[in-house]
Amino acid sequence: METAAGSPAGAAAVFQAEIARALQSSLFGLDSHQRLSATGALPLGAMVWLPIGGLVLGLFGWILSRRRAHALVDVVEANALYGGRLSARDSATICAQTLISNGAGASVGLEAAYAQAGGWFGSALGRRFNLRRHDLRTLVGAGAGAAIAAAFGAPLTGAFYAFEIVIGSYAPSTLAPVAAACLASVLTARLLGSAP
Repeated sequence: METAAGSPAGAAAVFQAEIARALQSSLFGLDSHQRLSATGALPLGAMVWLPIGGLVLGLFGWILSRRRAHALVDVVEANALYGGRLSARDSATICAQTLISNGAGASVGLEAAYAQAGGWFGSALGRRFNLRRHDLRTLVGAGAGAAIAAAFGAPLTGAFYAFEIVIGSYAPSTLAPVAAACLASVLTARLLGSAP
């Protein structure tokens, strides 16, 4: 079951990275192999996208605050307070906010989007099979860690992220599921041609 959460988490990480790169390429006029963070200089006119991205993000947040009765729940909070139950709407919103920020050139990493999407895959799968609270929390952590692992091509990094940040503890019973998810995600990312 963990590989069933790890593989889509890896694919989601690759997909999100491609969206962010496409946004940066189109807004800042970068070549497909060029990364914004590694660019030495940009034309002065391209700098307008950073405040425009901030305005778009602010407007997006304002609209959300007018339509929502509660705050967004991220993967760590969902695991700590709600037993691993993640909303698809909250997850999509957090991913969109992160992609807008990163795509417009803000110095924001995509890790929040990766972890949120991966955790959501774990949560959705676990709820589908009506897992117990502990098992659901483990699967959410495995999905989030798997997405981080795929993004960086580092299964151990993803596993430690899952244990330390999302699950919040180390236990022998969680070692195999998290490791399986992280390995599956890295393999999926490589099969999709992603270079960490």
